[in-house]
Amino acid sequence: MKKKVICMGAVVADLVALPVTSLPAPGGSARSPEITLHIGGCAANSATGLARLGREVHLCGAVGADPFGHFLKDALQREGVLLDHFQVREGHRTGSTFVINTKGEDRRFISDTGANDGDWPQQVSNSLLDDAAVISVHAHGLADRPHLDELLTWFKAARAGGTRVILDIIRIPGRPLLEELESLLPHVDLFTPNEQEALALTGESEATTAAERFRQMGAQAVVVTRGEDGLVWVDGEGTGSLPAPSVQEVDATGCGDGFIAGCIDAGLDGLPLRDQLIRGSMVGALVSQQPGAIVGLPDRERLESMFQKHQSLYSELS
Repeated sequence: MKKKVICMGAVVADLVALPVTSLPAPGGSARSPEITLHIGGCAANSATGLARLGREVHLCGAVGADPFGHFLKDALQREGVLLDHFQVREGHRTGSTFVINTKGEDRRFISDTGANDGDWPQQVSNSLLDDAAVISVHAHGLADRPHLDELLTWFKAARAGGTRVILDIIRIPGRPLLEELESLLPHVDLFTPNEQEALALTGESEATTAAERFRQMGAQAVVVTRGEDGLVWVDGEGTGSLPAPSVQEVDATGCGDGFIAGCIDAGLDGLPLRDQLIRGSMVGALVSQQPGAIVGLPDRERLESMFQKHQSLYSELS
């Protein structure tokens, strides 16, 4: 049985500022309790989560040959992420994101996509999909690459070879993302927008209706994550919803990436979609209790402890 996972997409250095009381006025300043450097980028976050759970995970993306790039490569290798499809590009700067947390408000992000916008997809080996159980493409819409035609080629080859295809997006105003999704979703097994993205793209006012729209475009299953309000999903058997575990949130950065890692992990165990979403919710909740996207990613023991603590929340809904 195939177990190899490919995580493809954004790789950046995250600079995370712990919550400030309020944002400064123009020309002013604010003091954060701490600003820390982490592995970042949706693909790198999910890959790290899967590696901590003991999975064979290959990261496909690019950084520059600069201090941030070397930091990321070394940190990912220490985590056990396999980098045979990972590129360090001379003449490119590494992507970076400044994550600003303000008390009582959602996060703000300022991103430089850097090497993620380069021609790295053209250098990806044809062996990428060999023996792959899953290819998960992250933050599509943030960077210029991979292009639509590149993704379609990989998705079609994956589906033909029995590889599960998962697609995650980031909506950037001005990009015709809905048109791209109309081409991509017929080749996608699981599509994972958050509620804000889903409603903005479809013009719907309710998450389940938006999920149904994406399902009509061709996706086999759609899950719309809703933060502390849980999630809704639509697949060939109907619709469903799940609550989120109740935890003390510190920083929501990377929760969606942890969620995807948990879903993939459960899928590799052969669990049905509902159980995949439960495990994903557990991982996402653990991530939210620590600053940054990867500090809270659990190993197998911590994940099992989390499940035991919150098992009754989901068994009551069965």
